[in-house]
Amino acid sequence: MLIALPWLMNGCGGGSLSKGLNNIQEQAMSAVSSYKSAKYYYESGDIILARRAALRTDPNRPDYADAQALLKEKIEPARLKLLRHYRDSAERAERQGKLYLAKDFYLKTAAVWIGDDKMQKEADRIDLILRQKRLDALAEQRRKEDAQLLEALDRYDPPKGLDPQDTPFARELERAQDRVLARGRNALNAAKRELREGHPEVAYVEAESYQRLRPGSRLGDRLMQDVREALPKSLRIPSEAKSSRRTVRSTSSSRNKPPANVTAEQIQQLMAEGKWLEAHDYAMMYRRDGGDDADTLLQSIDKTLKKQAEEAFRTGQMAFQQEKLDTAVEAWTQAALLQPENRDYTDSLRRATELQERFRILQGNTNADN
Repeated sequence: MLIALPWLMNGCGGGSLSKGLNNIQEQAMSAVSSYKSAKYYYESGDIILARRAALRTDPNRPDYADAQALLKEKIEPARLKLLRHYRDSAERAERQGKLYLAKDFYLKTAAVWIGDDKMQKEADRIDLILRQKRLDALAEQRRKEDAQLLEALDRYDPPKGLDPQDTPFARELERAQDRVLARGRNALNAAKRELREGHPEVAYVEAESYQRLRPGSRLGDRLMQDVREALPKSLRIPSEAKSSRRTVRSTSSSRNKPPANVTAEQIQQLMAEGKWLEAHDYAMMYRRDGGDDADTLLQSIDKTLKKQAEEAFRTGQMAFQQEKLDTAVEAWTQAALLQPENRDYTDSLRRATELQERFRILQGNTNADN
């Protein structure tokens, strides 16, 4: 099967792959439907656009019969093959408890499903389960953290024999109060951001934390009202009485966990060895412990990570233009690892990975029983 990858990059203008693919959709909708366009879309791996072009081919066109033959003999079999693979993968992932994968595969199934919105509803069902799990876990953890912060306010009474107004103890109490205020400010800003970005269940956790740390705040009450209105009706707010603690595994298990007491010398050594991601983890721990020059070290590390991510992303773009899809995916994976907050990197990786998977399925390289 011909893989017309450079065509997919048209309109990107050196920007993200997602922008280019959005332009593709617009161009496709306005293109003249014909056998040639249907065949082009089919060979480019976009089965739905190929099907649409074949179905919309004018019966009066001389290539109408060819378009219908292509639809019957190649496009529809390919669509059904994708559909079976995605649906089987979704059901298997759900049985295995990998709900995030199940949702993704149900969405892919919906993209090639013709007729009703059954598969989209399946994806929505899984999404709701995921959001409930996220809400339960985050709320439980935040409530414990806030309780520890608030309890600390009662731990700075000078012991017997010291002046009741002992200055060092008073300063420690001020620092504890500052930590509570800072957490409250961060929770307020985070709640607004999560609500704006469409994550009301996370916004709830942050808004609840703000109300807990800043009781009586009218701003907090208004924010919570907005959050509750945005929450899906079927989401259940976990009870405050819930006390069981879950073990959280690190998301960076491939990197060494920072020791309890991090030093600037350890961070500088990692930087000298080119272990920038580990250096970032160490520097974050160092800053939390109040280390000197922690911000300066972090700025230097972040600058290097940003540069490396940009280089990896450009390498991926060049590989994509040269039809080296596997190389592009590898480079964009590195870019996303170095700067996971960059939407251009993560979106490009996600779309390229989907395209890579689609070609492997259509070329018969994927076994649905794996």
